[in-house]
Amino acid sequence: MAYSSHIKASGVKGGSGGRGSSKSSSSVNTYGRVIHVVLSLDDPYCVSPSMINGVYFRSPKVAANESDIRKFPFAYQGSAQNRTIPLVGEIVTLSTGADTNSLSNPGATKFYWKETVNLWNHPHHNAAPDTLQSDWEENLLKGFPAQKNINPLIANPGDTLIEGRLGQSIRLGGSKGTTKLTDASNDGKPVIVVSNGQIKTSNGSDLIEENINEDFNSIYFLSDHKILLTPANTKRDSYKQVPTTSDQFKGNQVVVNGGRLYFNAKEESAFISAKQSIGLNANNINLDATEYFCVDASKIYLGKKARTATASVEQPAVLGKQLENWLGALLNALDAVATSMTSASAVGAGPVTQLNATGPVLKSTVKSLRTQFKLFKSKKVFVE
Repeated sequence: MAYSSHIKASGVKGGSGGRGSSKSSSSVNTYGRVIHVVLSLDDPYCVSPSMINGVYFRSPKVAANESDIRKFPFAYQGSAQNRTIPLVGEIVTLSTGADTNSLSNPGATKFYWKETVNLWNHPHHNAAPDTLQSDWEENLLKGFPAQKNINPLIANPGDTLIEGRLGQSIRLGGSKGTTKLTDASNDGKPVIVVSNGQIKTSNGSDLIEENINEDFNSIYFLSDHKILLTPANTKRDSYKQVPTTSDQFKGNQVVVNGGRLYFNAKEESAFISAKQSIGLNANNINLDATEYFCVDASKIYLGKKARTATASVEQPAVLGKQLENWLGALLNALDAVATSMTSASAVGAGPVTQLNATGPVLKSTVKSLRTQFKLFKSKKVFVE
């Protein structure tokens, strides 16, 4: 990359320490090429915490050897809340502002960097290195992974775009332009798109739009829009009326898409509530609870056939305790019959040997069946 010669430097003097002129407190804008960025207290060129995220810089118009970084002026971070850290080789806008000594010395000032000059109109980087430096290629961007397939977003009329250097973005929009989200029916309805990771392109100069199916992960806040999301799973057999698919619903909705979604409530609880229905579909759905798992509804169906069965063939669940009582009564009656059979005799003809022999066998069977009650009662699943 070559340095763009229309950038002018005015009044930047050499010397370390980051102080500007103490003769005037008025703000004066100028420009400097970044030669080093201080990111931590471990940086050998950092002498105080206030220097973190600041830059050593030099005039883009004056030839200089950049090997001795300490001899160059220093600019502190200009914004306490919003910042995009410059890269080595980029041009930054500088201004002079109040120094920490300004309370005792009202005229004391120092340099602050305000923003990176948008030389190449690209969010990835805007470096303009000094190619006369012997090691400029090795030091270009200094630790930042330059990539050829990071693309700027295409803007629609009135959009507010915040674009990171590595394909992250936030779009505040809603007007009709080239976007596929907005048409004549919802022009002017608000949209927020938060996206991380971009579609793959052959070069980094093409303007692109967010793609919910190909971006790594994204959140779409829509007010009256349809999003062409390809669902990961389409099975909806538990529904009597299948809900509108993700690519057909148009309206007020929030759509989240990513390779993996993990929701964690680290201090209290997590709740999902909906006016109509909550649909979960996947190859496997696993629900684990430590103390108990409770499902409640006016009717609970296990399986599609249970839901669609007619009254003549539907299979209600059995109540274990009531079945136990009913079978207990039946076994008591059979036990009484067995006792009677053991001593049964015909009127005027003596014992009935067949009944007498069968009675003990029946009593033994009844006794064995009583012990098997516990086999059909679940210790974990209970129904009303």
